Amino acid sequence: MAVVIMTSMFFNTLFAQSTVKADTLVKRKSSFILYVGGGFASYIANINPQSGVGVQNVSKTSAAGTFRLMWHPAYRLWLGVESGYTNFFSYELKNGTQTGKVSLHAIPILIVWSMPVIKRISIFAGIGSYLLTSDLKYNGNVHSKFFSLGSDIAILYTQPVSTRFGLAAEAKWMNAFETRDNMLGLQVQMVWKFIKF
Repeated sequence: MAVVIMTSMFFNTLFAQSTVKADTLVKRKSSFILYVGGGFASYIANINPQSGVGVQNVSKTSAAGTFRLMWHPAYRLWLGVESGYTNFFSYELKNGTQTGKVSLHAIPILIVWSMPVIKRISIFAGIGSYLLTSDLKYNGNVHSKFFSLGSDIAILYTQPVSTRFGLAAEAKWMNAFETRDNMLGLQVQMVWKFIKF
């Protein structure tokens, strides 16, 4: 009798474990996540103005924004695209009595991979191009656009607010390596799981 009871308990336990595993697999569904936010960033590369021209009022810190769309499949490696906007730097020129201003803006266009490392913390790595816009106001206005190959690396902590929304804090390194422009930034982002299937 005891053998029958123990055998029955063993198979019940085994069946319960297999059911839990199956339920766990079923609940891991794919989704699309939108990250939108902003903060500030600081330019950390050297600024090399034209020789013979005085530089003053250099600004290396500015606002930065991010727009990121990620596909979260049922496994740990996620894929998406990222864009945004930031001002790399600006400064004023002075040559005798003549003055001017130079600024460099950037819009990243990146393919991004992501992976959770521990609970609520994920890492991101992107590669693609930065659309750089240079403005020079000195004896007239010169406005030019060009692309630079680049990348970024970020670490993000997400605090869930509901089943579909969360707030996140992100530290990011942006690197337009072809033109040797790079900066570090901190941002606060809204995380929205807007499609789940």
